[in-house]
Amino acid sequence: MVKEHKVSVVGRYEKVIGTLFKYGFEDIVAHPPFSRFLTNMPEWVAKRDGKLISDYTRYERIRMVCEDLGTTFIKFAQIASNRPDLLPEDLIAELEKFQEHARPVPVDQIKEVLLDAYKKPIHEVFQHFEEVPIASASIAQVHRAVLKTGEDVVLKIQRPGIEDIIEADIAILKQLADIMEKYFPKFHSFQPVQLVKVFEKSIRKELKFSIEANNLQRFTENFKGHKDVYIPKLYPKYTTNKVLCMEYIDGMKCTNLEELKQYNITGPELAIKGINIYFEQVFDHGFFHADPHPGNIFILKDGRVCFIDYGMMGNIQRRDKEMLADLLLNAHNSDVQGLKKALLRFSSDEKAIDQKELEYDIMEFFSEYSNVGIEDIEGEEVIKALNSLFFDYKIRIPSNLLLLMKALVIIEGVGLTLDPRYNILENIHPFVVRLMEKKYSPKKLGSRFIKSLGDFTMLATSLPEDMQDVIKKVKQGKLHIEFEHTGLDPFYHKMDLVSNRIAFSVLIAALIIGSSVLVYADIAPHIYNVSAIGFGGFVIAGFLALRLAWAILKSGKI
Repeated sequence: MVKEHKVSVVGRYEKVIGTLFKYGFEDIVAHPPFSRFLTNMPEWVAKRDGKLISDYTRYERIRMVCEDLGTTFIKFAQIASNRPDLLPEDLIAELEKFQEHARPVPVDQIKEVLLDAYKKPIHEVFQHFEEVPIASASIAQVHRAVLKTGEDVVLKIQRPGIEDIIEADIAILKQLADIMEKYFPKFHSFQPVQLVKVFEKSIRKELKFSIEANNLQRFTENFKGHKDVYIPKLYPKYTTNKVLCMEYIDGMKCTNLEELKQYNITGPELAIKGINIYFEQVFDHGFFHADPHPGNIFILKDGRVCFIDYGMMGNIQRRDKEMLADLLLNAHNSDVQGLKKALLRFSSDEKAIDQKELEYDIMEFFSEYSNVGIEDIEGEEVIKALNSLFFDYKIRIPSNLLLLMKALVIIEGVGLTLDPRYNILENIHPFVVRLMEKKYSPKKLGSRFIKSLGDFTMLATSLPEDMQDVIKKVKQGKLHIEFEHTGLDPFYHKMDLVSNRIAFSVLIAALIIGSSVLVYADIAPHIYNVSAIGFGGFVIAGFLALRLAWAILKSGKI
């Protein structure tokens, strides 16, 4: 059985707080619940790589904090870097610098994980198990093996104890996010609480290898019979939540041009083939590989493309595809009004956006490329410009679209390595046009009309019965109408103020009249031959009158 790897939550708190202090974020940890740990903090040397920490930018120090705190915080930073609509470009550039590698776990601990997964020693499951991992990352490491039936496989094995560390860190991240939203208004636009929620959902999925296995099976079904794509075989019998078993792929790295030449595979040819396969995932299947960097794309000797690592996948619905296509098509055509409308469709509050200013910023972007052909504009530049508009105008984009846009930048980089003349905007344009043509095709419009007609028929069918119910309730006196005013609070406040002043004035007048009567009637006792009660009434009336006059003068409205 796998040994329990319990994480000291108190120790983890102290590590997090100490690291934040080290990099100059003491303003954050000065608030509860973190402040109670401050007395136990060690002294830190305020240098990194021979340079004073204070000389680094705030965003560089955020990256360093995540690096020092390990797996969970690095993963959080990587997921946060997918949100250019929330985070500034300079911070995202820092968060994208993380490399996904880690020191391997000792093989004895790995064997314990396998024993727990298979309930038998590994020599009873495999003919051979390679003890030296071929890859090691923050959540898992990969080993080669040979099944008893002779198949060559790779095993993705979860690092022991990583789940406990992540659970402790998620609790700390939630509290940090709450502090940032509560005490630091400048961070509100980053939506830290929402970012942590998205991260928690993502990391929990990543910890379940059975989900990755389902992704692989779905991908296999989507490309069944495809002549240019090969998908590794999954071995469900040897796959659990903590171990993924799949076919070993003996292929070439997609950017290894020298090796590709040996099999008569040219860079430009492969770039076009690869991008067409990727756009097929996006526009035809609506299910795409979200991390298509060169290490996850292999080329077989017969030229087929093979994707590996199905842990990070994206789904995109028809409506989102059409909205993305609308964005890219208007950007491609330098259509200012079209792009402005496409951007505003994503906004939940169009009135809050300065549309004239947005239009000006779009024109400014297009003017930079007014003398440049589309073949000379990199897709990354267009996506960066769109991301800047999302951030500047607080336009919130669905996370799956942002994931896709980041993946497009990665795939463009692969394409440019294979062919320096490669242009993703030219290649994506036919797919975008085809999607928009399909959207407005007679068949599609007819289908939508029939659906709307069906909805209208249902409404018309239920309307008489619904009207009878309403009339019945009216007759029985059971119909209740709730009325809620909006925008009247200032009016009520004003009326309340006026009525108070009137009441105050009436009270003062009553005191003056009453006191006058008492003085005139010469009611005892007396002060300086004047009725004491009447005199007291005049004093109170005078004091109240002065208070009222002061309040009116202070308001500036006489």
